[in-house]
Amino acid sequence: MLEKKYLAPNAITATSLFLGFLSVTTSIKSISTGDFNRSIFFIIAAMICDGLDGKAARKLDAFSEFGKEFDSFADAISFGIAPGILIYCKLVTEAINSAILVPVSFLYAFCGVMRLVKFNVITVASAEKGDFSGMPIPNAAAMVCSYLLISKSLHTRFGFSFYDREFFIGISLLAAILMISTIRFRTPDKTFYFIPKKLAPGLILAAVATAYYSIFLISSAYVVINLFYHIRNRVTTGDDEDDSPDEEVKGVTEYLPLYPKEEKHPKKAAAFEEEPEKPAEEKKKRTKRDSGIAENAKESGKKSGKKGKRSGKKEK
Repeated sequence: MLEKKYLAPNAITATSLFLGFLSVTTSIKSISTGDFNRSIFFIIAAMICDGLDGKAARKLDAFSEFGKEFDSFADAISFGIAPGILIYCKLVTEAINSAILVPVSFLYAFCGVMRLVKFNVITVASAEKGDFSGMPIPNAAAMVCSYLLISKSLHTRFGFSFYDREFFIGISLLAAILMISTIRFRTPDKTFYFIPKKLAPGLILAAVATAYYSIFLISSAYVVINLFYHIRNRVTTGDDEDDSPDEEVKGVTEYLPLYPKEEKHPKKAAAFEEEPEKPAEEKKKRTKRDSGIAENAKESGKKSGKKGKRSGKKEK
């Protein structure tokens, strides 16, 4: 029977999945009108749920293998399939060549699903947020959706034509490539470390109030800053520390919303672990051991010699 503490996180994850489904159906319906704002806001609402299910699981200490897999499947629909359908429907209204239409929209969805598969395979079980191997899929969805959102708002309110079809296709392809890359993407708090924590609540409220513009700016800034870190690391150190496979397994630990905590047994571990002997101490032990063997050999030789003499006298 399912424990009560698991209900809240799984219910939030189910809500995220439902919002992704609504985004897909709304995108298909909006082809005739060309207004995809409702579909975009369903995806943004799913992002909020994706953040809340992790916090609920942490608060209730409700981690399970089922929850981890459920969250990944929900993300695949809400941030992989739903934006992919949105890209397809938007480009259909542009009446572009179908030879480009299907590959572009499918590539984004494919890379999003592959990103989550890689996450499930290489991620170490942890209840704490860690750096990401490749761009997290919610930020990829935010890049694609928010570009349409800001373009629509600028055109409606200010008459400024910000939308460009080639640029939109470029953003979709860039998001797909970054998701399956091995570039290390730091968590948002590490990426925007220069923002004082005291100002964070006010900035969050300001971002919500200006969501039509702020989501695109924040998601783009997140990508630019992390790519800057990556390039700087390569240029200054000439090393690929950010991309090593060991880092993916040990250091890159995305938050698992309902994953079981690992139990540590320090006493058992100590029983099997032996401290390596120092070279100097090992040499001393060997010399003592060798000298002891030599002394024993001498004593045994003397004893055997005395026995031989005694036996010789008796024979005479």
